[in-house]
Parts: sequence; structure tokens; C-alpha cells
Amino acid sequence: MNSAAVLLLVPCLVCTALAAHELLYNRAGVRDWALAMAVVWPLLLRRRAPLAVFAVCWAVAMLTWALGTVSFAELAVLVALYTVTAHRDLRFALGAAAAVGLGVVLMAVRFGPAGSVNDAMVILGGLAGAAFFLGTTVRAQHRYLASIEDRAERLEREREQQAQLAAAAERTRIAREMHDIVAHGLVVVVALSEAAAATTATDPDGARDKMLQAATTGRQSLAGTRRLLGVLREDDGADRSPQPDLAALKGLVAQTCRTGLDVRLTETGTSENLSPQAQTTLYRIVQEALTNVVKHARGASRVDVVLDCAPRTVAFRIADDGTPARAVRPGNGLTGMRERVALFDGDLHAGPTPSGWAVLGQLRLGEPR
Repeated sequence: MNSAAVLLLVPCLVCTALAAHELLYNRAGVRDWALAMAVVWPLLLRRRAPLAVFAVCWAVAMLTWALGTVSFAELAVLVALYTVTAHRDLRFALGAAAAVGLGVVLMAVRFGPAGSVNDAMVILGGLAGAAFFLGTTVRAQHRYLASIEDRAERLEREREQQAQLAAAAERTRIAREMHDIVAHGLVVVVALSEAAAATTATDPDGARDKMLQAATTGRQSLAGTRRLLGVLREDDGADRSPQPDLAALKGLVAQTCRTGLDVRLTETGTSENLSPQAQTTLYRIVQEALTNVVKHARGASRVDVVLDCAPRTVAFRIADDGTPARAVRPGNGLTGMRERVALFDGDLHAGPTPSGWAVLGQLRLGEPR
């Protein structure tokens, strides 16, 4: 027998024992025994139908009052009152309490000792009040525990959602980094390889230099890819070299110049106060813009890269003199640049100019979002 069945059975057994002792002492008849059992044993169903059980117990108790008999079996009404108060709304609890109060008054008036009606009402009313307040306390505890469980479930769902959002943001960041590293490296390798193939017959030494430069660029891109993928592994020996900063721009410009473009870097102001995140963002924007020039700008011969570092903002402009392969250059690269700029509440514009194509915008040097 489980604990729930025991809790249902104990009040019935207690009330039955008290009623049997009194009925045997008074040598009660069959009718009194039947009424006593009719009050007590419906309590077995009080969890399933608290209101119906209370109504039955109270009605039988009132019938015993009308017939002029009373026993300890009527204590079952208090158990039924407790059940209604603990498991139903307050309006039902108050209605049941009012019905019990009426029964207390009737029994105290009819069966109370002469001159002690008030005492009987106080005792019986105290028992009814104790059952009522015990039930309200249990109901409040149930609601409190239910609210805690609901809050725990909501917090668990929120944690799962936050973990999913964090994972999605990390995937986006990794994809953006992979695009910046791989796309630029492959574009430069392809451009150098095509230039070497075109000059093999006329300039073997120059072609050989271009192939060596292509190999160097490929190794650098491969190293960057390994470094980025190493972060995803649990291997403590993975390379954790820092992200590129503005000091690496000269190497990027020199690397792009090997493809035949005349890339000119102009920096004004001071970049000493720029955070590492801002420097990496500027480097990646310039890298992606130069990659797009090599891939898409037909006939481009010159690229101007301008960085203007002010105390609160950094303006940038990358402009070429080539003809865009298409009127618009959509893709992940431009989307990645916009996302990087958005982290610093900045602006970015990309589009054709009278002399070619330009990517320009600014970063605001506050706390990144």
C-alpha cells in the first residue's frame, strides 16, 4: 500500500474507532451505526471529489442532528472541510466553512450541556477553524511549490534557449572568420597562379616568384584555418595566436600588391587607443574589401585604403578604379562586414562610384555590443 492510500485510510480508521467506542458504550442501534459509517467512509474519495464528499458528509451529519443522535463520526465533516480548503478555490472553502459553522451552531444548541452552549460552540468552532486554516496553509504551500517548479522549468527552458543562441552566434562568428581567412587567401593564390601562368614563357623568374608567393599565401591561410579550428577542439596544444590587428595591414597590403594591384594605405590619427576588437574588425573589413577587388573589379589597377582614427570614431574607405563585375556585389563577405560594424554601432556603405567601387563607413569607439 502506497503512502497516498495510507493518508486516505488513516482518518477513516480514526473516526471509525472513535465512533465505534461511543456507539458500543451507548449500545446504539443499527441506524446509528449506519449513519456513522455513512459519514466516515466517503472520506476515501475525498481527493477525487472533495466537494461531493463534503456535501455527503455534511448532509448525513445534519440528518443525525435531525434524528437526535450524534457521535464522534461527525468529526469526518472536519476532515472533509480540510480537504475542500486545501484542494479547491477560496470561494468553495468559504462556502464549506459557512456550512460547517451552521452545523456547529445547531449541534451546540441542541446537544450542548445546559448552561454551556457557548463553551460547546467555542470548542466546536475552534476545531472547525483549525481544519479551515490548516487547509488554507496546505493550499498556499502547494501553490508555492507549484510556482517554484514552474519557475525552475522556465529557467531551464531559458538556459537551453540561451545556449542555442550562444551556439548560433559562435557558428556565425566562426563562419565569418573562415570566410575572411579562406576567401582572401584563395583569391590571392588564384590571382598569383594566373599571373605566373601568363608570364611563364616571357618571365620565368617572375613566374617562379609568383608561385612561391602563392605557396606562402596558401600556407598562411592554412595556418589561420588550423588556428580557428583548433579553438573548437579540446586539445590544449592548439595554436592560440592572437587575432590580426592594424599592424598587420601592411603585410596584407603587400600581399595584395603581389597580385598586380597598386594598393596604397593611408592612416591618419592615432590607433594606439583602439581596442583589439576594433583593430581586428578594421583588418577584416579591409581584407574582405581587397578580396572583392581582386575577385570582382575588372580592370582595376589601384586601390586606396584610408583609415582616419579620431578620439571617438574610426572612419574607413576602400576604393578601387575598376569596373564592377555586377551592378551589386552581394554575398557573405558584405554581410560579414555589416555584422562586424554593427557590433560597434557603426555604419557601412558599399556601392559603385564614378571611378569604380567603394566601401566606406565608421566605427564608434564605445563599448561594443
